[in-house]
Amino acid sequence: MPEPTVPTIEFSPAKSQLSDYMTRVFHYHQPHLVSRHHGKERMLLVRPDDLLAMLGDRQFDVRAVYDSDEVTLRVPDMGVLGFGETLDEAVDDLLEQLRAYATRFFQEPARFMATSRRSHAATLLRFALADEDEQRRMLGLDEPQSQPGTERELATVGSR
Repeated sequence: MPEPTVPTIEFSPAKSQLSDYMTRVFHYHQPHLVSRHHGKERMLLVRPDDLLAMLGDRQFDVRAVYDSDEVTLRVPDMGVLGFGETLDEAVDDLLEQLRAYATRFFQEPARFMATSRRSHAATLLRFALADEDEQRRMLGLDEPQSQPGTERELATVGSR
């Protein structure tokens, strides 16, 4: 196995020197791999805001259907829907549903990571770590509304 390029420390010393490693990670933005069982198990210590930057400008692939009395927003690859009488209400509902999905995903990650839903992990992690304004931006809803009864893609970036 090649030598790791990220500073690595064994679990026992990391545990006894956690305060020092927290300082390095937090104040100096230096991620660290913590390893045990001869490198078979590893985890990464990193600041959440640094991780947000590393995850980049991810957006959800949001589609909208405008009917005369309702707006439906959906994230097709995740099967998440938001409804409302107005776009703002549908956005609020979609955000609530995405937060609920992210909560379920990270409470039982092994369940989701063993399926095709593992592809949602990076976008959901970015969403879960973001503040409310950034979560709204991840929906990519800066375009004007469509005509009633039509569906269109609102964010073309997708959940990469």
